Amino acid sequence: DVVVKESVSAAAEVTIPSEEDVEPLLDDLQQAVEVFLNSGGKENGGGEAEFIYDATWGGFINCGCKYTFDPKDEHNGTCSNTFPDCPALDSVNENFGNGWYNDHHFHYGYHIYAAAIVAKHRPEWGRKYYERILLYIRDIANPSTEDEYFPMFRQKDWYLGNSWAAGLMSMELSPHGREQESSSEAIAAYEGIALFGDVMMDVFAEDEGKLESSRLVRNVGEFLTSMEVSAANRYWHVWGSKGDEEISTSVSSSNNGPTKHKAHINTYPKNYPKHVVGMMYDTMASFQTWFAPQDVVSYGIQLIPLTSVAERRDDPEWASILYPIYAKSCKKANEGSSGFCEDNGWSILQAGLLAETGEIEEALELASDVPHDVYLTDGGCGNSLSNTLWFISTRRQSPSISER
Repeated sequence: DVVVKESVSAAAEVTIPSEEDVEPLLDDLQQAVEVFLNSGGKENGGGEAEFIYDATWGGFINCGCKYTFDPKDEHNGTCSNTFPDCPALDSVNENFGNGWYNDHHFHYGYHIYAAAIVAKHRPEWGRKYYERILLYIRDIANPSTEDEYFPMFRQKDWYLGNSWAAGLMSMELSPHGREQESSSEAIAAYEGIALFGDVMMDVFAEDEGKLESSRLVRNVGEFLTSMEVSAANRYWHVWGSKGDEEISTSVSSSNNGPTKHKAHINTYPKNYPKHVVGMMYDTMASFQTWFAPQDVVSYGIQLIPLTSVAERRDDPEWASILYPIYAKSCKKANEGSSGFCEDNGWSILQAGLLAETGEIEEALELASDVPHDVYLTDGGCGNSLSNTLWFISTRRQSPSISER
């Protein structure tokens, strides 16, 4: 209650950005979405690495870029290739394997989420780009048996309930079959679809045909999000190694003794001691990632991005189990790898995770301690300071916290 009152009081004193302040930000976001959807290259408001339709496998893929740059100014290079010279089609290790259908839902989900924001504030833009945004959605979550250009639900495993990130083949040619690393980015992809559909229902309120199309997009997004959240809690969030029938207990800070919590299915045997799976394959669960050996990365990759769906994604009990382990791994990465955890934004996620345990004030302090320049770099994992403070301030306090 104290935190809520203080938050309300602080909010009352904050000057809300004017429309004039917001417009340039929307301009930037709109341009970032459009650049991948406008054909004809930079001269027509598009990108140098254009998207193309693959008739062989029925998909929306990027041509890829042979990036050429001056070593003294690597951020101002250019693509030396144009279609049909597409490096992303030549190797599964180019462009994150996009041309081979790897990670499509991870990456396209961010585009769809961004498009939902732009369309929310600029309905006419949403009308203009609706069909083009649907190309992303049809590629990763097409629900129609009548769509002759895209397969149905490309990423989804209907038996297990989760999605798979691996496309035509694994980038590592793994003998363990399909795999998925970030369960949270899969969830966020479908969240983005649901939000886009919801926004476009308002935009097309007077257009019966497009209204029904938008409703289908929303419903599909909500359904897939629900499935993916359930799968994450079954296969990626590890509660322990007790029997399925046992109920876990934790001691609250009150004088009422142990507090019983709901039972959770514990998928893995006792010899798997970690509280997340970094990468799940068809035939293997492993504690690792593609891109870094530090433990904090395997934990953090299951927590990005910090969006509204995290309310359902991360059970407060699981967050309470994971938090002290996450904090320890972040500290170890900072000490052993020259500030790795903080410099690469994983400490931002630590603050978000702490908030999910109900420790709102402490989480706000932790977020404030993160150097501001980290929020402005790639290391921020896409989480701005304002988004992080919003996320923390809107988490629920746990019953044990409010009793103190």
